[in-house]
Amino acid sequence: MVTIKDVALKAGVSTATVSHVINESRAVSIETKKKVRQAIMALRYRPDGIARSLRVNQTGTIAVLIADVTNPFFADFVRGVEDTAHRRGERYNLLLCNTEENAERERRAIELVLERRIDGIVMAPAGGNETLLEELVESGLPLVFGDRRLKGVAADTVVANNFEAAAGLARHLISLGHRRIGLLDADLSASAIHDRVAGFRSAMAEAGLTLDPAHVVTSASNIPAATAAGSVLLAASPRPEAVFCTNNFMTLGMVQALQEQGLDCPKDMAVVGFDDFPWATAFRPRLTVVAQPAYEIGREAATLLFDRISGRRTGPTVQMVLDTTLVVRDSCGANMKQPSGSLSSPA
Repeated sequence: MVTIKDVALKAGVSTATVSHVINESRAVSIETKKKVRQAIMALRYRPDGIARSLRVNQTGTIAVLIADVTNPFFADFVRGVEDTAHRRGERYNLLLCNTEENAERERRAIELVLERRIDGIVMAPAGGNETLLEELVESGLPLVFGDRRLKGVAADTVVANNFEAAAGLARHLISLGHRRIGLLDADLSASAIHDRVAGFRSAMAEAGLTLDPAHVVTSASNIPAATAAGSVLLAASPRPEAVFCTNNFMTLGMVQALQEQGLDCPKDMAVVGFDDFPWATAFRPRLTVVAQPAYEIGREAATLLFDRISGRRTGPTVQMVLDTTLVVRDSCGANMKQPSGSLSSPA
């Protein structure tokens, strides 16, 4: 069996240097790293993961808890985490759990991953397990929240600027002349959704616009439920001129409700929402959305976690906020031909 001594002999370095290259535990020159890795490849050396985990008190496994595996946002989020893990070599594996936005499922997932002796957790919290998560933090287990904050839990956090993004999206609708603007809200406890609603309401108040209670509908976070909720908005009298959707499922459901009733978007009703994925341009009309940095949120969350695990980062928690981008297409009404400049309608 090939040992670390064999690798060191072939590379012409010490066993300590080979160990530093494998574990990334100390700076090693690029040339030396190359020689060591070539020796590892040539000899087909595989480090003894179990022995190494005993030596450094680490298992080489992190848990990633996401709120909804069917949501494309979390696919990009997980990819950001995974790519960051791969850049650390073969040291980290991912244990992925889907909590379905459910506090009880999240609690069971946390208990499950703790049984596996994981080195840390990256998660998008569903809410409802604050006490358990605070206990984890106090125990010293590295924990990073991605996409959502969780009040009362002192963990590193990486989120998008949801309040500012939502306010900007609402201002864009208002600038196009829309006055009766409805809200299709996902029924989630996530801080991201709450921040978007707050940003939307802030922009409406800033413009002196009143949000009609009949134009506010809350829906479970899935497309069929959002479609049904969209139909409620369409039945309102008067109905909204535009609808602000708080996540991608709400956007898709609203567009589907319009299509099912033979209505034209944006002529009969403008629609805007969050997340810029390929289907945003596949739809007709093409969707106006806030593009979120889902991949970057995952990447930065993983980087914070690995730095905590390795001891590279100590001290106070980090609260990182990433920028979003408003992508203007057709569904907001910006590209409609008008006889005299404005889409303005009476309130």
